[in-house]
Amino acid sequence: MSLKVRIDLLFGLLLLLGLAADIGHMALNARARVQAEGAAMTRVTRDFVEAALASFHGAPDPEDSLRQLVRNLDSLRHVRIAFVRNPGDAAAAALAPDEARREAPKWFFNLIHARDEVTILPAAIDGRPFGAVVIASDPADEVNEVWQDVRNLALTGGAIALAALLGASLILGRTLRPLETYSAALGRLSEGDYSVRAQAAGSPEFVDLCAKINILAETLQTLSHANRELIQRLMDVQEDERKKIAHELHDEIGPYLFALRANATVLDAGIRTAGLAPLERPIAAIRDQIEALQGHNRRILRQLRPPALDELGLCEALKILVESWRATDSSVDVELRLPEGLAPPDEKQSLALYRLVQEALTNIYRHAKATHASIVLSSVASPPELRLRIQDDGIGIDPAKPAGLGLTGMRERVRGLGGTLSFGVAPGGGGLIDVALPASAQDSAK
Repeated sequence: MSLKVRIDLLFGLLLLLGLAADIGHMALNARARVQAEGAAMTRVTRDFVEAALASFHGAPDPEDSLRQLVRNLDSLRHVRIAFVRNPGDAAAAALAPDEARREAPKWFFNLIHARDEVTILPAAIDGRPFGAVVIASDPADEVNEVWQDVRNLALTGGAIALAALLGASLILGRTLRPLETYSAALGRLSEGDYSVRAQAAGSPEFVDLCAKINILAETLQTLSHANRELIQRLMDVQEDERKKIAHELHDEIGPYLFALRANATVLDAGIRTAGLAPLERPIAAIRDQIEALQGHNRRILRQLRPPALDELGLCEALKILVESWRATDSSVDVELRLPEGLAPPDEKQSLALYRLVQEALTNIYRHAKATHASIVLSSVASPPELRLRIQDDGIGIDPAKPAGLGLTGMRERVRGLGGTLSFGVAPGGGGLIDVALPASAQDSAK
């Protein structure tokens, strides 16, 4: 849940609690209000009835006058009035509550819980008893008024609260909007895009935060460039060192091994001519060991500095590399797809791509437990890039686990050339490595 939603919910809850408190306070005070209004109206009605009874002295038909009085007073608010001949028997029935006068819900009447007050006035005119006038407070009208007030408060207050909530939400959204921009900028920074810059907006605190994010981006960009240059220098130094070692092995160790093998052959021929049969087996063993050393020496030379890469180019060197793995171990079916008419990349890119394939094949054969692998090299015009995808059907690469030295070296080599490398699990299972290198200036020109 976002910060804006949480603040909106909190503000809305506070408004709702405030409105509920006002309604509750009104409902709590309603009982005393209803009781006071009913008592006051009952007293006024009783005084009026007593005065009217006194005025009926000498009336030709006192009972008819009394009934007429009760009928005239029947429309009074807050009280019910009735004339009964026998107060003890008929007062309760005569003053039964009129449900038609109740507009408020029954639960609201029960909540107010206003009591009816009953007053019985003996009706005696000229010393003659005519029954009684029963006056009872009727809270229905007052409760209806309270209910109307509560409903109006709920509707009006709810509308005002809703308008306040919408207004506050709009203002809050505009206030927090810069955070979305800053969050997007930080997300791009976390992905390695250090060229991003956030646009300052909002309050001074947000402007200050934006400035610090931009300073962080500039610092990371500077460090990234320096790190890339350092990595490239390390790679250059490493390749130079490999080239020197390859030259030493080829120019120094190679001739010695060739001379040893030639001498072993001459010695073997001499022993056979002299008929020294017991020495034939040791000499043959020495010759085989020298051949094995020459084979190891050639493999080390290919790993240190593949001669096919300098002599035949990247595509032919990759073909030779794949064929050598196929000849060494046929348990993995390696598929190599190369684009037709690919412009030769520069020396650093060719060497980087070759090393990537070399390291990936080593991992596939030794650790992936795969039976099939595909290597696809392609060229894209927009943006001008060289792309390499290596996929296998083995146990896969878990991106959540720390990368090993091989993958780390591959990634740093690609970053040193300004490219990107990602790895993970292929859609159908197995390992997947995707590489994108920006095309060099000479490639773009071609």
